[in-house]
Amino acid sequence: MTDTISPSRTEPPMVLDAGTLGRPVHLLARISKQVREDLAELLRLRLNVRYRARFEVEQVAMRRLDTRAPDAAWLSFGAATGDIACTIERSVLMSVLAYRYGLRTPPVDPPGEAPRETATEERLAALLGQQFVELLAGRIEAGVGSPLPQRLPLFKPVGRLPPARGSWLMEARIVEHAHNSRGSICLAVSDGWMNRVWHQLTPLRAKAGEQLEQAAPLPTRLALTLVARLLQKDIPLGQLADLQVGDVIPISLGTTDVLIDDSRLFTATVAEHQGKLCLTSFADVD
Repeated sequence: MTDTISPSRTEPPMVLDAGTLGRPVHLLARISKQVREDLAELLRLRLNVRYRARFEVEQVAMRRLDTRAPDAAWLSFGAATGDIACTIERSVLMSVLAYRYGLRTPPVDPPGEAPRETATEERLAALLGQQFVELLAGRIEAGVGSPLPQRLPLFKPVGRLPPARGSWLMEARIVEHAHNSRGSICLAVSDGWMNRVWHQLTPLRAKAGEQLEQAAPLPTRLALTLVARLLQKDIPLGQLADLQVGDVIPISLGTTDVLIDDSRLFTATVAEHQGKLCLTSFADVD
């Protein structure tokens, strides 16, 4: 019997993305979670409350565009910091149009015919797209955990420009329960706005004084809390019950125990200096 040795499989080499090196990519989930809350509130106020709709944000995730941008009706909006492009899946637009025009169900294209984008759809996509873009830019400027600014950044339409390869995409999955429709809203963030995202997610560097402190020897940087038991006095229960307002319990301060995390390490003498009690004459506990 002959054993057959199969050739070992070699894993493909890992390709490092230069656009992510040194970036806190692992923290992008924080801003995605915050944008999900912002977008849900926007849909609630603009659509759900107004039309009694049931739009819900299922999830929001951010990823890098490694290939060509998906074929979609991209609309780009510009500001001083940079552009943000937006595309809204047609199922979401049709659901919004149904509510705006009082239809019970979204419009359906005739079978066998390719969907044709109408002028009404274009206007709605531009209106909603600008709102979503300005919402995202406001969150980037505010940072994670802070309220949105009262005045969001202003954007202007700059054309139908799809995002370039290497851009960062934020995709939100939207569901409308009454129409049982699902779709996505995708935002492509330019380098200028992504630099602000990285800045918001990167922890602030230590100040110069803190850096010098970190360079000092460990014994000078390690802080411990000392607790001194100044007094322990036994009183009979009867005497304690007879105490009245104004009574004085005579005590005398002598040697006290010094503890760190409930561990008795030293004894010390209690002294008075300029009206303050101080510990002196430290001695190790045997």
